[in-house]
Amino acid sequence: MSPIQTDGDTVLVVTARNSDTGDAVTLALQGLGVRTVRFDLADLGRTVSVSARCDAGQWQGSLTVRSRVTKLRDVWSVFWCHPTPPQVWVDGMTQAQMQWASQEALAGLAWVLGTLDCLHVNRPSDIRRAQIKAGVIAAAERAGLTVPPTWIGSLPSGARRFNLGAPDGIVTKRLTVPQITEGDHRVRPLYTTLVVDSDLDAVATGITHFQHRVVTDYAVRAHTIGTRTIAVRIDARATVGRRDWRATPESLISTPITLPAPVEDALIALVQCYGFPYAASDLLVDSRGRWYFVDLNPAGQYRWLENELPDLGITQALAQLLAGEAERPRRNGLTAAA
Repeated sequence: MSPIQTDGDTVLVVTARNSDTGDAVTLALQGLGVRTVRFDLADLGRTVSVSARCDAGQWQGSLTVRSRVTKLRDVWSVFWCHPTPPQVWVDGMTQAQMQWASQEALAGLAWVLGTLDCLHVNRPSDIRRAQIKAGVIAAAERAGLTVPPTWIGSLPSGARRFNLGAPDGIVTKRLTVPQITEGDHRVRPLYTTLVVDSDLDAVATGITHFQHRVVTDYAVRAHTIGTRTIAVRIDARATVGRRDWRATPESLISTPITLPAPVEDALIALVQCYGFPYAASDLLVDSRGRWYFVDLNPAGQYRWLENELPDLGITQALAQLLAGEAERPRRNGLTAAA
């Protein structure tokens, strides 16, 4: 699809109906006097409709949200924040037909909006590239970040050699989504887990991701917004929380922190190589003060931190970026996985 040239003053906030982040960013944008249109992809066919036509190599058209019409060329920026995919259902459809029609709806609505030649936080196609974990690890090292030694494979002998070279043992991590949804819709989270030698035969059944364990003093969640970074130190009082702070949210203490300049510069370089105006990165710091990069999340949730630290300023920084009041990042010479 050809890009749509835009020069307007409207910000689209594409997010779930009950999104706390969507609420906060919308209010901040309105506080800046910005025309803001908020909706969920799941509202397609109810309160949302789109009409677009490719004319002379460019897509033209309009988006209608609750009878409010926005011309596509009037969109200045788009904030994508965990929207709910459309669900198409018509009497008489089979499950397979419903799934196909819903995928068509998502592809049409999301990707027409995704062709807008404006600021996207973050463009869906860029997010998909950042979901390739092996690519992120390689890009992080090229950007100058230190990543714990990493192994991905299915050969038990290779896993054992990797384990023997790890002075503090190894951990297993997910390569895709950090949870499993069971048949009864119960969600089982997947945390970073210690691995022992007797576990290693099981790698032959599929593909496994191991890293050398970092004996963590504290963790850091760093939020790169345009050309600035807002970081928070996370201390876990529980032992398991020092391995993966998500496992014990009730044991966490959060404190603003300033990143060492080389770490911040490398993070910004990594984020910019993916074309992200915003991303959250997870880092670990060991007892010797060594910094390790462990994850990049282009749609990282942060409101839980602002609830504890009201002056953190991530929402306001995002709103200023979306409104055009902050410096936009530029892609650097690094390349990310396709």
